[in-house]
Amino acid sequence: MLLATLMLLQANQTADLIVENGRIWTDGHLTKFTSLAVKDGKFEAIGKNLSPYDGPSTKHINAHGNWIVPGMIDSHTHIAEECVSFVSSLDLHSAKSKKDFIQLVRDQTAKLAPKQWILGSGWSADSYPDKEVPSKEWIDPVTSDHPSMLTRMDGHSALLNSAALLAAGITKDGPPDPAGGRIERDPTTHEPTGIIAEGALRLVHPPFPDVATTDAALMATIAEAHRYGVTSSADIVNIFAVGTWQRYMKRPDRNFRVALYLRASTPQSVEAVAALPGIEGWMEPHGVKLFMDGSLGSRTAYMAKPFTTPLPSQPKDWRGLPRPGAADGTYKKIIAAAAKSNIQVITHAIGDQANHDILDLYAEIPDIKDRRFRVEHAQHLETQDIPRFSQLGVIASMQPFHKADDGRYAEKVIGMERCKSSYAFRDILKSGGILAFGSDFDVVTINPWVGIETAVTGRISTGKSWMTHENITLDQALDAYTRKAAYSMFMENEIGRIAPGYHADFVILDRRLKTDGSNVGSTRPAFVFMEGKELAVDKLAPQGRVSAGSY
Repeated sequence: MLLATLMLLQANQTADLIVENGRIWTDGHLTKFTSLAVKDGKFEAIGKNLSPYDGPSTKHINAHGNWIVPGMIDSHTHIAEECVSFVSSLDLHSAKSKKDFIQLVRDQTAKLAPKQWILGSGWSADSYPDKEVPSKEWIDPVTSDHPSMLTRMDGHSALLNSAALLAAGITKDGPPDPAGGRIERDPTTHEPTGIIAEGALRLVHPPFPDVATTDAALMATIAEAHRYGVTSSADIVNIFAVGTWQRYMKRPDRNFRVALYLRASTPQSVEAVAALPGIEGWMEPHGVKLFMDGSLGSRTAYMAKPFTTPLPSQPKDWRGLPRPGAADGTYKKIIAAAAKSNIQVITHAIGDQANHDILDLYAEIPDIKDRRFRVEHAQHLETQDIPRFSQLGVIASMQPFHKADDGRYAEKVIGMERCKSSYAFRDILKSGGILAFGSDFDVVTINPWVGIETAVTGRISTGKSWMTHENITLDQALDAYTRKAAYSMFMENEIGRIAPGYHADFVILDRRLKTDGSNVGSTRPAFVFMEGKELAVDKLAPQGRVSAGSY
């Protein structure tokens, strides 16, 4: 009887997988442990000698001394909304000049049927040697009768050609700027220049992709995430994109976890989130997303003082575009409704005034410290607002790779002094705040390693290091992409750690990371596991259209 009991205990303890000879990083530091055991999709044990968990059917993997980390958790993505764009639209990231930009559009035009829309994204002309703001005159000669909408890399403004302007009904006679939006016009003729921003983007209606195209694009995008070791994300969606995830979650081979955040414009959006069905551990609706302003590159971030260099068509005292919901009381009602229903609020805020104002709105909510409300981006802050994140319990959900792009031109746009309190990774942590990292895919690559490298080294896309006083340690940056990201999504008891009882989502890297961050950006997974099952990363879809370091 005793022998039978011992045999049963051993059988119950036998692992499905043992990974050994690695260096396990979790919970903010490199541990002394070298091995882990997985059973039934969860971590069973970590240690140095896991032979008691070995059995006749246990699979073994040798990590060859490389780091083993939790699956990366991206706290800010637009996967379901942008997967089709990621897979099929014109990529303009590689353009380094006006000439490059126009040539890429010309080449795309040659591939299309007559009158087919040209959709593209990824341009950022601030660093082009041609000191000129893009206009319809750049692309009209090479697009002919193809309506064209080319979105800036931040997603907050776009360049339209004359055919797209006509389709949207935008002429020298109107329409007026919509609430929270802007149509750039020649100050003399009132002709639209082709640049539209923020709320004006809703005037343009390119054709929607069909369901089959969208679902195939989602699968390709998830494969891209896995190639970099990303296993979960907080995905920001419109109501239509919710269906894309719902279809995916019905698949027996689902292998990506999401927390959903629905774009909100009225208090009824809170009710919509509360009514969304979820699948525990896989698709969990958590909150609503608000927008306080736009972006730095589009000069639509809401700043406390005027931009140093506004666009030529903007007035000299231009401070950006605050969203009307912040001023007319709508956001206050949404935030109150969310708090009442225990729905999380996450809010886009780039400019220092936008960040100040959303912290003020959050501060009005009772028991705010327990609610895990987030500020998305939190890029440019007034010094006195930095400790308020800790004081209010508000999570700074930041995207470190944006610093690599913005660092090229931020000093020109807002001046040196305001840049000193921008991307305040170190100061937020130093003041006791919680920092969660993400990518903002598909604005930039979903590759977390280039973002981690930027946060640790301060290196921007020009190759120089910028505002290094805000650099953080490698451990802090990894923690922001794992345990703290999970916390920001209310999933800290499920993912983000290598610990018994947690989902066995983990990555064996192809190297030992250097603490100075010098070899982090080129890091790739050697193995990626979801629920203890290996994903064939070498057989996944080839790298998508956004490549690391191309900004």
